[in-house]
Amino acid sequence: MLTPGNNALALRIAEMLKNRCTHETLPGVAEDVGFSVGEAASKRDRALAGLKIVDRKTLGAIAERVGRRFADFDLQETGCLVLEEGDSPISEITRRDIAKLFGYDLAGERAIDDVLKPLWPIDNMSDGFFSSRSLAQQIVQHMILNPMDWDAEHLFAELGAFTCSRSRFARLLEAVMHPLARRGPEAQRLASELNEILRRDGYKLETTGEASGYPVYALSRIHRGVAGAPKNLIFASTGPKPELGFADAVNNDVVILAGAEHCLIYDRPIRRDGLLWSELVGWWGDQHPDEADAAKSLGHRLRASLDSLAEQGLFDTYFRRYRPMLKSNLPALIPQVYLHYDPAVVRTLRHRASFPRQRMDFLLLLSNSARIVIEVDGQHHFTRNDKPSLSAYSEMVSADRDLRLAGYEIFRFGANELVGAGAQALIERFFDRLFQLHGVVSAATGEMPPLDRSETSR
Repeated sequence: MLTPGNNALALRIAEMLKNRCTHETLPGVAEDVGFSVGEAASKRDRALAGLKIVDRKTLGAIAERVGRRFADFDLQETGCLVLEEGDSPISEITRRDIAKLFGYDLAGERAIDDVLKPLWPIDNMSDGFFSSRSLAQQIVQHMILNPMDWDAEHLFAELGAFTCSRSRFARLLEAVMHPLARRGPEAQRLASELNEILRRDGYKLETTGEASGYPVYALSRIHRGVAGAPKNLIFASTGPKPELGFADAVNNDVVILAGAEHCLIYDRPIRRDGLLWSELVGWWGDQHPDEADAAKSLGHRLRASLDSLAEQGLFDTYFRRYRPMLKSNLPALIPQVYLHYDPAVVRTLRHRASFPRQRMDFLLLLSNSARIVIEVDGQHHFTRNDKPSLSAYSEMVSADRDLRLAGYEIFRFGANELVGAGAQALIERFFDRLFQLHGVVSAATGEMPPLDRSETSR
């Protein structure tokens, strides 16, 4: 049974097929666009009979294909919008900021009407209800003959680019960033500035190929990240594990029932862009106003919570590597973060097992809700009573699966990797590559480190 929204879309598709197909060609066209016609007397009802049994996403895909096949822009765009329901949008705010960035030079070396015609039916669109000229003619008048009349923001409004499907907007960005439009240092600079804007909505332009040695860009999603915002950050314990409870379960207010004196509790809102070292230092400085050097004091306090030489080596190398970024945009590397811990419940309910993953060795909170877990594995991760244990290993990988399915990224190091010759270079390369993947400006130069795509694409 079709819902009202699906029914309206199915009717539009059926009307299009009724008008463009014969009884003989209808079954073949329907198969081409993704469904089978049903039994009925009229072409419209035959199409409807087949469409009423498909789900909404499939209906959207069919609408997009029918619209593209018969050059019906509105139907194609409706199908795209249905397919994108539930996905992260590129907001109107982001699109306006992108338009402002381009200013009066959207198409670079290409003619703007040539860029737009594969994307919008500008020959059949008007820039106003009473206008006798097509939008294509108006674009030539105001952007080619008089190039300072309309800027990109005005054009986006005329096209409907502020509200069009994400896929269409992506194709527009990819076209104006193609080497035919702009290339060289200017294109690289613009791509970097566009990514700063797009990152807020969880997207980026990435290099997917080349044309005559110049990069070709495509829009892609940044890592999906974890649903919801971080609310409680309990970390860096130097004593017994804390016992946690709810002060107010409705508000999700966590209280430490025991062991609070050994833990740090970050109690400020964490932005969608993550948590920076400079923000953590600011919080620590407010907690300890008598400290002459809050950053140094905090570093010593965090390091004191680390259990092994391997963890200390990773922690020390991170801050040496990115020393120039300490006061600006370096993500905070947070040690010994509690995910959950319920010792009081476990003691009371002996029949119930405890949570397998209680604490994360290190946590990075990056932009777009990305949460990076770094684990340093010693012998106890794989043994019980100093003997190899499949059950210990199974518990570890099971907990990893649960975290990954929740949106976390997990990276494991063997403790022996992080000590001795080569450890520093290994750690530096890991963080450089991680920051490149997540769009974090990194390394001592403050630039993006080069990424070995042959390794990451496997």
